[in-house]
Amino acid sequence: MIRSFRLDDIDYIIHSHYDLFNKEFNYDLSFREFVAERVKGIVDRSDRKENIWILDIEGKQSGSICITKVNEETAQLGLFLVDPDIRGAGYGQQLIQTALDFCKELGFKSIILWTNTEHVSARRMYEQNGFELKETRTETLSNKQLIEEKWELIIA
Repeated sequence: MIRSFRLDDIDYIIHSHYDLFNKEFNYDLSFREFVAERVKGIVDRSDRKENIWILDIEGKQSGSICITKVNEETAQLGLFLVDPDIRGAGYGQQLIQTALDFCKELGFKSIILWTNTEHVSARRMYEQNGFELKETRTETLSNKQLIEEKWELIIA
């Protein structure tokens, strides 16, 4: 099931992202700090137009996704993760759909997200859901050079 996060999910969100992205993409500890700041911001703002959802499979945290408010018309999708052991079962699409439905219900006109070219499977899912690549830039993040991409979905 997909549920809204609870405060006791914070450590899971931070550590699952760091552990997975460190293992799969060799991201360094600065990525863990980035995720922690992102989660802290959502908790501190306590904005009804922002949320983190947890994929909960038989009581085990197995994925996440979030929406943050950029402005009154634009939301940002992030913290998208599905445990590798359950990938390919449709849970990623369910998480994305949960986030998209939330944005539509709140009247956002567009959703943006930032990813990079290493995230091939996630990028494919974004494209299948109507997101379009709008911008690319080369950045040094997590102690490595990455090609960052900004994707956007117009929903209004």
